[in-house]
Amino acid sequence: MQRSVRRIVMLGYPGAQILDITGPLEVFARTSRWLHDHRRLAYDAYPLQLVAPRAGWFETSGGLRLQAACSYSKASKAHTLLIAGGIGYRNQLADRALLKWIAAQAPQVARLGSICTGALLLAGAGVLRSKRATTHWAYFDLLREVAPEVEVDRDAIFVRSGNIYTSAGVTAGMDMALAMVEADWGKATAVAVAQELVMFLKRPGGQSQFSRHLAAQQRDDVFGTLELWMLEHLDADLSVETLARRASMSPRHFARLFKLRLGTTPAAYVRRLRVEEARRQIESGSARVKHVARSSGFTDDQHMRRAYKRLLGVTPAEYRSRFQ
Repeated sequence: MQRSVRRIVMLGYPGAQILDITGPLEVFARTSRWLHDHRRLAYDAYPLQLVAPRAGWFETSGGLRLQAACSYSKASKAHTLLIAGGIGYRNQLADRALLKWIAAQAPQVARLGSICTGALLLAGAGVLRSKRATTHWAYFDLLREVAPEVEVDRDAIFVRSGNIYTSAGVTAGMDMALAMVEADWGKATAVAVAQELVMFLKRPGGQSQFSRHLAAQQRDDVFGTLELWMLEHLDADLSVETLARRASMSPRHFARLFKLRLGTTPAAYVRRLRVEEARRQIESGSARVKHVARSSGFTDDQHMRRAYKRLLGVTPAEYRSRFQ
């Protein structure tokens, strides 16, 4: 096997969230051990280094303390640089020297990634310009404020844009790390590591951050009521005309107001709801793709396949294979 050592450098700081740091690092550490035990790899595939604004101990947002090997300015040459999230991001976002260092690292590392609010530091450093990115759902608007030119993906649990990865909160950082392991060592290794970590699913990046039912219930307007009805009638006629009648609006006014309130067209929204229902059924083990397509509201399995490719970047069959 060709020797390939990929050093992982994680940037932590006072107020960082402990699982944003330890979760992804454990994925890489467990991969190194798995490769040693099962592939007879004689070297450490992923040497790990935790750095911070200053060397030594720092307190995470939960009160536990971690020890940084050195300051970020003295970090070893990294293959993959990861930026942790947490409430302490505010102070780091005001640290121009740190942001300048992150910007300088971007063209030097093979991969640059963030967990949760770490995306705000990438944005502040200017490395997300013209990139698609995500973060924890509570910080979508702030990410747009910090970097208006960023295309914020408000649904994905992690996003890859070139060599830059961004992920949603907490455990999504582990999903992102597994995706990196898969890119480096193949799907079988990534799945084996996920099993050893007893992770419920090896989730693809296109999986939703939150439940549509909960989001709809939190809305106290006509669109919240309408969306709950849509979720219960995905196999019904959900055309603009039908939805407009239920909302007691003209189709034109409904379509305009829908996009204003929900940020997308009714057709695109219906497509996403149906894909998410099909995804849920596939994850729960539904056997026949044609049955999943019909019960999710698609005309046929080919329409579902095209919607899957457009929204998730994989086919239903490829998605199913991740949960076998």
